[in-house]
Amino acid sequence: MNTPVHPIIALCIATYKRPALLLNCLNAVATLEIPEKHRLFVLVADNDHEATARETVAHLNIANADHVTYCVESERGIASARNRLLREALHVDADLIAFIDDDEFPQSDWLFNLFRGLSRYDADVVTGPVIGLTEDGNAVSSTAGKYQTGQQPRKVATGNVLFKKKLIKEDGLTFDLRLNFCGGEDMDFFEKSSRQGNTHVWVEDGIVFETITKERTTKKYLFYRHFTGGINNVVRYRLHNGWLKSWSRFLLKITGKTIGAMLAFTAFLITFNDKKLDSSIAKFASGLGYLSGLLNIIVERYR
Repeated sequence: MNTPVHPIIALCIATYKRPALLLNCLNAVATLEIPEKHRLFVLVADNDHEATARETVAHLNIANADHVTYCVESERGIASARNRLLREALHVDADLIAFIDDDEFPQSDWLFNLFRGLSRYDADVVTGPVIGLTEDGNAVSSTAGKYQTGQQPRKVATGNVLFKKKLIKEDGLTFDLRLNFCGGEDMDFFEKSSRQGNTHVWVEDGIVFETITKERTTKKYLFYRHFTGGINNVVRYRLHNGWLKSWSRFLLKITGKTIGAMLAFTAFLITFNDKKLDSSIAKFASGLGYLSGLLNIIVERYR
């Protein structure tokens, strides 16, 4: 009698010098509920040539995984590390590919719920909410409720996603190395998937949590995140649409962000509501990031 061959889900994690966060992520992976008649392969790509994550992976028992692969991607850059994971997923002949970030940890039913959504909606890509938690467990951000289950999300990132191998096997998608250090290569990847006609679906109960370290709760980091995010948006748009369209598109956005920042700051002066100040900082930083991107002043936050 032939032994039945069960489909493989490759769970991909790129990491770089964050051993404590990676360990937290992998401990949660070890509790995942695996879809029936499927096998879980955990793939970790370390972008540190000194292989500092090797010990973290080697000493962890992930009993629910049929296979755990640790590899070092010596070519620096976030796109390089994620492309290595795509190659590793093809190497193990994965049928489905999931991505989660090394500073995140999934709810135990995360993978099962994504898989159920993929099957229910006959989708090519499914994604779900990311809830940001401080180190003491307080929720400070969340994309929960942004869409209803079954709706098509506007953006998809590698922080919470499951997709069919056809995206890389048939569509030939890879992460763009031109975005190696400024980021956004994941959103670019799934934007290309959407242009290929693939179906993207939101699954509200496919939840992962993101660890928000203390330094990421400051006003300084809020500004930096939205400033570099604004640059990134311009860079990604310019890759596919050119300079002229980029200027016409983002000059309008800069105007909107500036007005929004002024209104939010005025509201803060009246109410002293700290959320209004955060909104003003975020809008102003985004607008400044757009302008920097248009002027080709690029901050490579992942270098």
